[in-house]
Amino acid sequence: MSFFRLRSFNSPTAFAVVSSVEPLSAKRRVGGVCLLVALFSTFFVGCFSGKNDGENVAAVSSPAVEKATSEALQELQRLTVLNGKQNATLCFLGVSGKGDQSGLSEAARQQIETSSSFRLLEKSAVQAALKESDVRANNLFIPAERKKFVAALGEPVDYLLAGYVERGSVPTDGANNSGAPNGDASENASKTKIFKLELVELETNRKFEFVAPL
Repeated sequence: MSFFRLRSFNSPTAFAVVSSVEPLSAKRRVGGVCLLVALFSTFFVGCFSGKNDGENVAAVSSPAVEKATSEALQELQRLTVLNGKQNATLCFLGVSGKGDQSGLSEAARQQIETSSSFRLLEKSAVQAALKESDVRANNLFIPAERKKFVAALGEPVDYLLAGYVERGSVPTDGANNSGAPNGDASENASKTKIFKLELVELETNRKFEFVAPL
């Protein structure tokens, strides 16, 4: 008879007795291998899914996000210069749509952070204010709801920026400059999956849209 130490989930140290003559049965060997495979599979799935750490979200490279965000930043820079506002605040609400859009949202945020034309509110501060005020992010465009959010945030907000992944119209080349009525222009637009950013200047309530096909 020979002894070896076996680690168990139920006991930190346990001893098993194995005959030195009779080997482990094939069924027990297969069971042990299956258990190891299951444990390693669970570990690696957890790492790659990112569900174990909600704060570590990988940015997803997307030409559509880069294009729409770049255009939104150019408009923001134009507005801040035009209005002569120093340290204007921007509240980025992230990207919504069917499925998990956290990767696209992080990509847009990283690109926005490269601009020095305004002050981008911290994501954690925005989330905390939304929770405290009990206001949904997509309701911040409603003045009464926005007032509660700003009160919880504790500082004014000059611009709101929100992203969407949806099916919509992207004007074909020359459609916007054709001089045709809006109805004809919409007929010349193609329905496709798009990335859209909506920028709202809160002082004037003007809205600007930036769209790119995904």
